[in-house]
Amino acid sequence: MSRLCAIADVSRKSYYAYIKRRHIVDEELQRILAFIRQVQAVTVFAVGYRHMTQKIRNELCIQVNHKRVHAIMNRYGLLSVVRRKKYTPQQYKRRREMKALTPKNLLDRRFFALRPREVFVGDITYLFCLEQVLYLKTIVDLFNRQVVAWLIGEHCDEALCSAAVVQLSLKCPLEGSLMHSDKGSTYTAYDYQQLLVDLKVIQSCSDKGKCWDNAPMESFHAVLKTECLYNKFGKTKFKDRRIRKAEVIRAVIEFIPYYNNERLKESLGWMSPKEFLESNPKGTELMVL
Repeated sequence: MSRLCAIADVSRKSYYAYIKRRHIVDEELQRILAFIRQVQAVTVFAVGYRHMTQKIRNELCIQVNHKRVHAIMNRYGLLSVVRRKKYTPQQYKRRREMKALTPKNLLDRRFFALRPREVFVGDITYLFCLEQVLYLKTIVDLFNRQVVAWLIGEHCDEALCSAAVVQLSLKCPLEGSLMHSDKGSTYTAYDYQQLLVDLKVIQSCSDKGKCWDNAPMESFHAVLKTECLYNKFGKTKFKDRRIRKAEVIRAVIEFIPYYNNERLKESLGWMSPKEFLESNPKGTELMVL
């Protein structure tokens, strides 16, 4: 009996059975490893470990667990480069929880506020330009319908929406305020929702397919399109992307201050948003709608 068997008090039969099983396992590992390398070479590392597990079961007739396949692929640098997870399991869990807790429609079409900087609505609209399509993100204060934050970006994403909120937070405290939008992916994104939580802002979202749940923003975009873009460039030319980007951006930059400071609104008693705020700096008990 070998010294190893004597020390471990293992019978000769058990010892050699172990050696045989180990040899079989090593052979199986080499077969699996060679197969994975071949598949990843052909697909340029496009096959994930779950898909690879099923291929091994089907083609090698080896009943292997997906966790073992993942361990092998990870150990030998054979993991897929397609859709690689970029978050930790804890982050994914938190993101699922945030998605499950999509904000309700707290505003419920009550489009007014008794005090400034208390209730905001926001949305994104397209700016069709010759070179590319741009996206205008705006936030409006429901107290006086003033555009309090706006940004133009090349991507309609969470980053654009978050940047607009940050811009607004630098102008006024947002704690306890309500931020209303639709339920687009930009507003239900984890980072955007977390930003509002950090700023202690209450989030409200319209129901899907109900544009009237965010009517003030639809109204502003209609005014912007008709009084800033269509009348200046022509509706057809604008929508057909025949206007240069610089001209479209310049028109928007010039229009928003005009909208805030000079354009009269019947709902504000024929005052501009600026005039209405100046005449009611601390709010009002009754707002004319």
